[in-house]
Amino acid sequence: MRIIPIKQRFLQIGALCGLLVLLSACAGSGSQGKVSATPSTPVHSTATTGNPPGSPSPGISFGPQQCPAAVKDSAYWDSLIPTQAGVSQVKSVTCGYLKGVPTLQALVTALYYGTGSILDIYVYDHLASATPSQIFKLQNLYMGDANISGYNTITTAEVDRASSQNARQSGNGYIPDLYREFKWSAGAGTLVQVSFPGIFPDLTRYQAETDQAQVNQGHQPWKLSATQTAQALGVSLLQWHPDATATLISGGGAHDIQAVINLKNTTQVTGPGVMLGMARLEGNTNGGIWIVIEVKTSGMALTEPQTGGIIHSITTVAGMGNAFEGVIGKVAVLDHLYTDIGHVTAHGALGNGATTFSSSITAKPTFKNGAQEGLVMLTALSNANGNVAGAIIIKILIQQ
Repeated sequence: MRIIPIKQRFLQIGALCGLLVLLSACAGSGSQGKVSATPSTPVHSTATTGNPPGSPSPGISFGPQQCPAAVKDSAYWDSLIPTQAGVSQVKSVTCGYLKGVPTLQALVTALYYGTGSILDIYVYDHLASATPSQIFKLQNLYMGDANISGYNTITTAEVDRASSQNARQSGNGYIPDLYREFKWSAGAGTLVQVSFPGIFPDLTRYQAETDQAQVNQGHQPWKLSATQTAQALGVSLLQWHPDATATLISGGGAHDIQAVINLKNTTQVTGPGVMLGMARLEGNTNGGIWIVIEVKTSGMALTEPQTGGIIHSITTVAGMGNAFEGVIGKVAVLDHLYTDIGHVTAHGALGNGATTFSSSITAKPTFKNGAQEGLVMLTALSNANGNVAGAIIIKILIQQ
């Protein structure tokens, strides 16, 4: 099963439901919404979307910076890469404080001519020396792109040619759909892949920053509303009705960085629903989009794998929930396109009531050249109508 992309789902339901009009009163409020019920296990939204500190360290700014004059031209890097005439060329040179110290590093990309627009990525340090030192490289990104993010990480884009979106495409039909993020690790002495905390509407920082730029131009304004973003998650990931009740428990105002929302489906008469922890992208209260970073339901838990951990094609999933006739619910692994690439029924250790489970799950990731960002999702179904009654979702990295 593939989770329906939110853009497609909103096109299908928008005319009937008038979601954005009905919910416009929820956006931009500086005060908390009315709390109609207190959850038994509230979400504490302590995770962030990688918010930079409020006051940068002396000499350090966030995002791309102007490169020193001596290294800003692409010709300077031809011999260091090295490029080959008629084969490859330096595409871009960008600088930033990637190591978290007040000296700049350079992100250099090299493009290969011919089919696929293959991109290689290099990061150099000691730019003032006669020979800058290479501290990171990533090669063979098909239709690739790379940027310095607003959090001083490297974000990349490329085509996963085996993905559900690209498997039947070729040539110009391919669409970049695989996004990764790399952050400096002093211990490793290089940049290492990290997981963006975002669950929805963006799994990766590259996508979130692209979305932010689009919202800044007036597109998809629902991403500026915590409640509308919560309802959109319900539609896309839980298959709920677009007018599910989204109640602000805390935050969510125009000047708030975080929010906690209780979301209940329109058919859900009883039960806690789901609690969503949310944060503004990179701490931006000046029109920053909302990112869901935590999804949980009282009485449910995933204890294995851990949030932000790496899972492989065969992995163990464990947790707890309420069983009915031996079944707690379904555990699914979702890939970078929210596509279900492996699932298993969670059978309780006890037949009924609160209990634990542990199962082996086999996933089939399509990306073979490293890790991709994805989700592990445990859902419990209503015995009355078969709809999702509760869920817990965690962010992970998936590796072949």
